[in-house]
Amino acid sequence: MNMTSVFKIHDTVLQVSYEARTLLPEMPIIKSENKLLSELVLCILSSQEKYEVALAMMKSLSKENILRIPKNKAEFREIKAEIKSTLKNPVCFKSNGKTYSRRLRFFVKKAEYIIDTLENIYLNDLTIKGILKQEDCIQNTRKNIISYSCGLGPKQASMFLRNIGYYSEFAVLDKHVIDYMRILGLTCVTDNSFSNMAAYQKIETKLKSYAETYNVNLLHLDLAIWTTMRTLKTYHG
Repeated sequence: MNMTSVFKIHDTVLQVSYEARTLLPEMPIIKSENKLLSELVLCILSSQEKYEVALAMMKSLSKENILRIPKNKAEFREIKAEIKSTLKNPVCFKSNGKTYSRRLRFFVKKAEYIIDTLENIYLNDLTIKGILKQEDCIQNTRKNIISYSCGLGPKQASMFLRNIGYYSEFAVLDKHVIDYMRILGLTCVTDNSFSNMAAYQKIETKLKSYAETYNVNLLHLDLAIWTTMRTLKTYHG
């Protein structure tokens, strides 16, 4: 990629970042336990999956009232069976103006992740609200979310905490963000699957420093990179 193209991508991302700051100053704070659970499960579903597919599956779970907080072990068993049955079904979703239908990737494993997460939290008399209040340190809160949730790594935990309005300065280091950072020479990392939190935070710190240089926060920068890089990759096929 030539330098002219790099500068154009860089300028576009910054422009979109500033527009995002105006259109979406901050994420609305989610206080409902049911909505917090939905956001958490959506992050589990979207791991290694197109967001549109994950969102369609989340809507299917919500429409049938399958994803709910179990009141007891008997209801938990019912929910467990319903989740397994639903996740194996194809979902319809739209992408680039076209409608598609397919199964969720790793649907068996993700069903297990959701079920185990429900068990870890609600069958131990905990709530997501309670977990969010356990620590004063935001970094420890992110680690707590990962420890109580199954199938969630630093990227998905960061996305969850951002989307519920808990903290906007965590980076969501997906493939689009990593590609952008590599193009600009901010990192030589090529994989967005991080083996540990320390490795994740190292790259996150670089992106945060970059954001501070241009007076934008990670929420708006992340959204701008995701939108710009996704559009660019779609355009170039």
